[in-house]
Amino acid sequence: MATGHLRRRRRAAERPNWRIVRYADDFVVLTDGERDDAEALREDIADVLQPLGLRLSEAKNQVMHMPGGFGFLGFRIQRHRKRGTDKRHVCTFTAVRPIQQLKDKIRALTAERRSRIPGTC
Repeated sequence: MATGHLRRRRRAAERPNWRIVRYADDFVVLTDGERDDAEALREDIADVLQPLGLRLSEAKNQVMHMPGGFGFLGFRIQRHRKRGTDKRHVCTFTAVRPIQQLKDKIRALTAERRSRIPGTC
């Protein structure tokens, strides 16, 4: 969302700021406003997408509170308090499912080796 100067002006006027995180045809909109602000922003986004022949997916479209975190393209995004301070920052973690899928694939590839009895041919 614009420049730091414009964000400060919006904050001083008690208006919410927002950011778009985009990858290919998926995106997340983060806002520091209230739930009503997020709902209004969702409607604005739908209005922008409609002339392009696009629409928001009702199945994927959610408004949620950031501390609970959310999944986006195989990652878990959460806000945490920095240790020793009251400052908060956003952390990105690999989601549980992709890690489990990788472990399962490694187990499948190494199953034959692990099933052999040591010392025999």
